[in-house]
Amino acid sequence: TYIIYHKAMPPPLIAEQSGFAPADSSGATRRPIQVELFLDLICPFSRKMFAAVFDSGKVFGQHPNVTFVIQQVVQPWHPQGSYVHEAALAVKHLAPDKYLAFCSALYKAFDEGKFKDADTWDKSRSQIYADLVALAESVGAAGIDKCLAMNAESQECNQMTQHLKWAVKYHRCRGVHVTPTVHVNGLEAGVVSSGWTAEQWVAFLQPQGADNWTGSNM
Repeated sequence: TYIIYHKAMPPPLIAEQSGFAPADSSGATRRPIQVELFLDLICPFSRKMFAAVFDSGKVFGQHPNVTFVIQQVVQPWHPQGSYVHEAALAVKHLAPDKYLAFCSALYKAFDEGKFKDADTWDKSRSQIYADLVALAESVGAAGIDKCLAMNAESQECNQMTQHLKWAVKYHRCRGVHVTPTVHVNGLEAGVVSSGWTAEQWVAFLQPQGADNWTGSNM
């Protein structure tokens, strides 16, 4: 009698660093100080933080030693959130230079009621994807429909399923549940509030860590 042992394959790991670090006007993406923003793309509080950091023109790109990294966090009690995050990951995959613009457009659409529960309650998965594809195309990110199409061979999942799993695995390993959550150099910065204005962010960053990120300058 022969017993054949099959070596189990380990789960796949992401090939690059998790998250998205947008380049500023200097072209730099990685600097000594790393600020990770764990954001849900259909969360009103995450939306406020994104606006203060990226839309204001006063925070992102204004601090030469700081890299901002967006980490996506899906909140499962909003089922459409998985589709929204898949679309953002598809933009990151196909057109990373359009990722920040897509997130900004997504939050603006969210402000107008798009992708909320009331907007998606009676829509199919395909209809929600169609809205997301159109939004991506509006910022110059074409072709994400192929990334979101069901796998024809397995008849389940799509090209972004594994990417979504990695995003979820990353924030779970980091102990992130509430959105938004902010980590500075790998540790949670509990002093940061989603309600902060751009000016408060500037005051927080100004000491460049000399105060151990306690917000002493605020």
